[in-house]
Amino acid sequence: MNKILKHTGLLLFLSIFLALMNACSENLDIASFDPETPEYSLEGGDVSVPKEGGDFTVNVKSNLPWRAKTSTDWITMKSESGMGDGTFTFTAGRNRTVDERIGEIIVWVTDDEQKSIKIIQAPSEVSDLVNHYYVKTTGTDANDGLSWATPTTLSNAIDMMAPGDYIHIAAGTYIPTNKVSGGSQDADITFEIHSNVTIIGGYPANAAEGAVSDPENNETILSGDKKYYHTVTVTAPVESGNKVTIQNLSIKNGLAGASTAGTININGAVYRRSYAGGMMIGKSVVDVIGCKISENESQQHAAGIYVFAGANVSFVDSDITNNKGILEGSNGGGIFVESATVYMTNCNITGNTVWGVGGGIYTYSADTNTYLYLSNSTVAHNSTNAGPNTTRRGGGFYAREFSRVQIVNSTFYANESGRGGGISMYGAAGKTAVVDMISCTFFDNYAINSAAGVEVLANTTLKAYNTIISGNDAPTYPDIQSAANTATLSYMAVSNQLLDASGTVINGQVFDPVTMFGGFEDNGGRMKTIMLSATSPAATLGMTSAALETLASEYSPAIDPDIITKDQIGSSRSGKTAMGAVVPK
Repeated sequence: MNKILKHTGLLLFLSIFLALMNACSENLDIASFDPETPEYSLEGGDVSVPKEGGDFTVNVKSNLPWRAKTSTDWITMKSESGMGDGTFTFTAGRNRTVDERIGEIIVWVTDDEQKSIKIIQAPSEVSDLVNHYYVKTTGTDANDGLSWATPTTLSNAIDMMAPGDYIHIAAGTYIPTNKVSGGSQDADITFEIHSNVTIIGGYPANAAEGAVSDPENNETILSGDKKYYHTVTVTAPVESGNKVTIQNLSIKNGLAGASTAGTININGAVYRRSYAGGMMIGKSVVDVIGCKISENESQQHAAGIYVFAGANVSFVDSDITNNKGILEGSNGGGIFVESATVYMTNCNITGNTVWGVGGGIYTYSADTNTYLYLSNSTVAHNSTNAGPNTTRRGGGFYAREFSRVQIVNSTFYANESGRGGGISMYGAAGKTAVVDMISCTFFDNYAINSAAGVEVLANTTLKAYNTIISGNDAPTYPDIQSAANTATLSYMAVSNQLLDASGTVINGQVFDPVTMFGGFEDNGGRMKTIMLSATSPAATLGMTSAALETLASEYSPAIDPDIITKDQIGSSRSGKTAMGAVVPK
């Protein structure tokens, strides 16, 4: 019996051994492998989706495993692979533009075997009847928001709004609840202005039909609650004849992330989570009127505002104050403008701080012009915290590569930095910075190292007219330092000297900032300024109103005659030849 079992076991072992050898032989014969030819199709062809968006499924017929992908930022894949016949599902976001848009999804088996389908989404329509939404702190998502009697929440109104609509917001504090488009982190929650609409705050908390906006008595606060990257994020697309208007709001308490926080791509613009605690604006056309952007922070750059990617933004009668870059190397405390165009009129940029450069204003681009037009504004008490680092620049304003800056009727007062306390200009070969200033006043700015008033470095161009740069404080070059004498000065008061049209010192004339300037105080207008004494030679040796108007016409775009022929507080320059931002009364 044992012999039979042993014999049977031996035969079984030999059978298994021969089978394994045959299998190994087949595996080693690579040339004999004949893979299947991919045969697959996407049923139904291109997909048309409504403006509202939603979830959509596409059938795939395939004899091999496949995957699906998209690079379209408004399409999100929900399922994206299969082992053979199957489906994939995608979500299309709502199209808030008035243009049809087209995206693409690619399905592939191998790198050489790819098929694609177009996703064609219908546009939104500008309604014949523009909707007005009404928001109170007591509003609910269940309310339609179409009257003060049925107020909704701000987040719900923003979700419902379409191009051309209005949102009216009663006094109180509002904290966002929805994430920005494409947001995946908890701190991505923001008030996203995704359409070209008008948003107005300043209404009474108990507003009823007929209420009017009065922001001085009814502060309307949008708050990032010190935990969201951006309190307000503007992503509205550029549409002919349309723009975003934001009026009578206080935008506070945003906290932009660290440099490792990452980015989000929206409408082709890269939104950095580490910039703009207060307000971030990319590619859009925006008017900001009567707003306060304050008490925001950033763990990298642009604590208050970041304007970028070709955006065109106008700030009027607005305050950018007390925003802070809180870590070493932070730049652009008040506003950071990069590859965009910004107009600032009658604005107050004060009390902003960083631990890098550009305490109040920072302009820069790596490869294209950045434009800033500053008029009738005050830049004061901004700082780069230069104590531990005396090379920090631009306490009030740092104009870097590709900056194209025009400053008219503006006051720079008590800004602090290592160099260039008031303004510092920095360029590089082929990447110049250009600043023109007309009828400005630089006084009592401070630099630990040099150039407390104005610093003009190599590869930059400064042209200054009818301007006073005096009474600033630094160990060397207290008022202005110009590398290689690249500055053009005309009709100027610099330190204690008066200059004529050609920049030549006028003999026998002396300017004393201590006795010939008034205090930094309310001289009329909406912000503090410094008035020139009527007995100062700078009150009579400046440019005439007609000469200023001629100069203004030489710029493109031309400077508004209503600005150039008046001073910072709106007093006429007619019949006067006073230098500086504010003429004597």
